[in-house]
Amino acid sequence: SFLQVPPEVIQLTARVNQKYFVCEKDGKLANAFICTANIAANDGGEAILAGNRKVLAARLSDARFFWDQDRKTPLSVHAKKLARITFHEKLGTVADKVERVAKLARWLVEENIVTPANAGTAGNDGAKAELAAQVEQAARLCKAALVTEMVGEFPELQGLIGGYYARAEGLPDAVADAIRDHYKPVGQGDEVPTAPVTVAVSLADKLDTLRS
Repeated sequence: SFLQVPPEVIQLTARVNQKYFVCEKDGKLANAFICTANIAANDGGEAILAGNRKVLAARLSDARFFWDQDRKTPLSVHAKKLARITFHEKLGTVADKVERVAKLARWLVEENIVTPANAGTAGNDGAKAELAAQVEQAARLCKAALVTEMVGEFPELQGLIGGYYARAEGLPDAVADAIRDHYKPVGQGDEVPTAPVTVAVSLADKLDTLRS
């Protein structure tokens, strides 16, 4: 039942909290883990296994609770709470930053700096309008996960979990992907976004930070 939670959450819980190894089967996360012990167990390790299962189950129960609770609230409602978080004393709140990013991301599309994937085909105006709308929607929701319970517990998941919540909410895949990947590239060697919606939001976010 814990496998209903995104695999990255389970991996982070097992690795960071408990120092366990997770297992995969057929390319997907399996309901198994590996732990190590530096004692000789007279019972073949049964008590060690039972204890570690109990501890991990408790950790994963918390993660599943956060996952279930966060999804009860749309990202658009979570986003309103960003007005309570200061981005910079001279630059306002995170909500203020989101507003700037949304306007800048849409401008990047309107000025043809970021173009639709099918920019060279007929009906480009419609594709451009759709791209601009999705870019603005993704930008306005890209930081919403910062105020969720899951990110409060696992800050490392802030972009990734937002993408999961967007997809669970039924938002377009391009919007969910942009929310998930807008922090990329994070450091040298990280993947660089190529999808138009993601490119616009990621670029706008970084340009706003540089300008600030």
